[in-house]
Amino acid sequence: MTRLREQGIEVIALADHNTGDWLPDMQAAGDRHGVVVFPGVEVTTASGADGAHLILIGDLDRTARDIDTLLAQTCGFNDDHPRFNPATNQPASAGHTLCQILDDLPDQWLAIAPHALTDNGIASEKTLKGDLRWKALHHDRLGAIDPGNVQPERLRSGSWNARFLSRALDHLPCLSRLPFVATSDAYCLEHLGRRFTWIRMDQPSKEALRQAFLDHEARIIPSWDARLTANPDPNVVDHAWVERVNLGGILGNSATPLDVSFDPRLNVVIGGRGSGKSTLVAALRQLYGRLDGLPPGIEQEARAFVEGVFSAAELSADHRIAISREQHTARWTFSSGSQTPLADRPLPTRFPMRIFSQKELFERTAHDRHDRFAASRHLFSLVDDALKANADSPDAYETELESALTNCLTSVAERLNAESRLSQRPALEARHTELSKQVAAFGDTESQGKRHASEAVVREHAQLAATTSRFNQALDELLAAAAKRLRSALPTSSSPPTEAVAPFYAELEQIRTQLENRLQAIVTEAIHVLDAARANQQRGEWASTVAAAEQEILDFQERMNHLGIDPTGYLTLTEALNGVSENLRSLEDTARVLNGLREAEESAWAELQNVHERRRRRRERLLLEVEHRSGSLRFEIIPYGNASGWCREVRELLGIRSDGYVEDVPALATWLWEGPSESQSDRLALWRCSVLNGAFGEIKQLVSCKAGWWNKLTKLEPTQRIRLAMICPDDVVIMYFLRDGGKRESSRDWQPVTTGSPGQRSAAMLSFVLHHGTEPLVLDQPEDDLDTAWISQLIVPEIRKSRWKRQVIVITHNANIPVNADAERVIVLDNDGTSIRVKTSTEQKTVGALQEVEHSGPIEVTRVRRDIQDILEGGTEAFMSRERRYNNELNTYRAALRG
Repeated sequence: MTRLREQGIEVIALADHNTGDWLPDMQAAGDRHGVVVFPGVEVTTASGADGAHLILIGDLDRTARDIDTLLAQTCGFNDDHPRFNPATNQPASAGHTLCQILDDLPDQWLAIAPHALTDNGIASEKTLKGDLRWKALHHDRLGAIDPGNVQPERLRSGSWNARFLSRALDHLPCLSRLPFVATSDAYCLEHLGRRFTWIRMDQPSKEALRQAFLDHEARIIPSWDARLTANPDPNVVDHAWVERVNLGGILGNSATPLDVSFDPRLNVVIGGRGSGKSTLVAALRQLYGRLDGLPPGIEQEARAFVEGVFSAAELSADHRIAISREQHTARWTFSSGSQTPLADRPLPTRFPMRIFSQKELFERTAHDRHDRFAASRHLFSLVDDALKANADSPDAYETELESALTNCLTSVAERLNAESRLSQRPALEARHTELSKQVAAFGDTESQGKRHASEAVVREHAQLAATTSRFNQALDELLAAAAKRLRSALPTSSSPPTEAVAPFYAELEQIRTQLENRLQAIVTEAIHVLDAARANQQRGEWASTVAAAEQEILDFQERMNHLGIDPTGYLTLTEALNGVSENLRSLEDTARVLNGLREAEESAWAELQNVHERRRRRRERLLLEVEHRSGSLRFEIIPYGNASGWCREVRELLGIRSDGYVEDVPALATWLWEGPSESQSDRLALWRCSVLNGAFGEIKQLVSCKAGWWNKLTKLEPTQRIRLAMICPDDVVIMYFLRDGGKRESSRDWQPVTTGSPGQRSAAMLSFVLHHGTEPLVLDQPEDDLDTAWISQLIVPEIRKSRWKRQVIVITHNANIPVNADAERVIVLDNDGTSIRVKTSTEQKTVGALQEVEHSGPIEVTRVRRDIQDILEGGTEAFMSRERRYNNELNTYRAALRG
């Protein structure tokens, strides 16, 4: 047993040939070491054409005496057929054949065929040529087979054994349902655990083993299976999942709190009407979802439910983070919303969970006469939510877009302002010429020369002072911009980094702080030097020259007074000339940077387009993944196709009422966004140029709109014009589904989901949500609008596959989902008249001791299985009645085998 524990083995089925005398000692040893020991026995069936080994495993309460009874009554050992050869004391063959043993095997026992592909195995190519082995291999009571030592090259060889292991032998229909297991077949201590089988069981029991044999895809992984290479321990869960949810406080529909625990994989919630299933979904949505993305009618219903049931509630849930498996707790109240304490402070809960009701999925594909692209908008909402759930920064697109819009607004405004100022240049130059002539008219030639020289010195000194001031301002702006850029490069995360990477983030933060401190020191030093330079401007030879020039100007004014000429007019003209000269010098600076401003604007427009295109590519990758995984869905994306959305944004920006410009706005949108794709960039460039310049002459020739509309656009404020030019419609996505019996390569067999029947639309949307993402998924009554065939062919297979990479919680009224999907946990909710709760009952655990237990667990739990029959099947009698009416084909199959 110590060896088994070292190998990580938790359960063992021990089987010796023809005896169970070892059982008490081995079970006691298992108890001491925490290893569950199933009693078993290995027999060789009656010699002859059907002789083969068979392992029989009993329930945990079977004893050595039960094994003796089994060997005698079922296997046919007696005085004429002793268990051991009297001459050699070696195990002897049983008195009964393989099929006889399987026919008579009591329900408390299961049968496994070991080393099945060896020459003496039940399924070797040679032995299967007869019908006796074929019948035994297809016998209902044969639970599983061990194909022996399976190597990867053996699977690829193309041999009969390889095709058997690949379940690719058509004349053996049992292969589709027969489990393959790996047994140690150990005859020495060192061989224990060399081969093993991972089996999913809630608690070890014969019934749990039987259920596992009935559903090997969901429950059994032999040690040679490639899945164990990718994940050596399937018990370790790396995806995100919710452990439990508690509905406390004051509930509007229950006098007591409701507490529900979940499994990391597939959970199915069942219960009668009013048992709290919808309440549980609503609680999960408040904790981890949102209401604002729902279709309007459903959102209104959800908000009314929350106000009526949860207005005084206190909801909480424990969840595990993906990969790190760290546990967090989300808490919700009506006033605070959902918050998760992180680093000792509550933050908005960002744990990803996808929650869908079938009604919601149906509404997302419904036709809306007010918005022909409503289905596209709703589908993109799901796509974007999925992208956010798996992104390091959930708001990355919104942040990028806001930054690009701000940059675009600033760049366009700077370019327009520069061009507007430069348009004044000819008038300023004419004014400068006029003022120069007027100033020159004062005084004789000699005095004018002195005056002009003095004025030039004063102007130059003023320009030097202005330049020094601008340089000082530039230093301040440089420091502020650098600090802002460095902080944006290392933003504060909403969730603290894990312990492993925290030191690296700290190192980056240290680099940023050091760099910022150095920049601060450099700029501070530069300002000190600049102050010294400014002081130098006020002393020395240059300062004397300036002072002399200013004195010359004062002397000139004095001479003008002495001659009886009013110097006021002269001073006014001089100040005006100086102002015009300064403006012209400023315009020269503007002219020099104009090309740079235009390049910056062009870059800003390009970045805005890149933001939209990056989101489009992310969406396309996710939709392509759904296409590949589903096989029945296709998607077409039309860039910038949502003209209706553009119209809504334009109306909102310009404050246009719904009855205003009813034909003009859509007409412009149709021309701009729905014209030929090859000329769209030209139309967009013309539109933006016209809007920014307020000149619509060329567009008027192309789009028929009323004069009032063009007048309104012409009178827009500059900022409004820029914002109008930046409005870009969202893309349009069209989802197609493959018609029943259709061929993927035939375009005629693909139908837009919006034109399908309610069942087709629901099935397509379910396929969409099931085929992407790894975050927890909640499906509320997915079977609505679907017939049983759709449930069995679509929902059940996809849920079965999804359990390995995400947690799934399904609320259902259909028995196919918990039973055929083989849920890890079925949760039975009940309403006792005053409270909603997980159903409980009293069971006797030990002699004289009763314990209340919840009706929660997999299908092998008897109380859960009975609830499935009562709630979803209408009761055991109803289930049996249907079986009798169908004249179950299994009876015919069994009869043929016994033929």
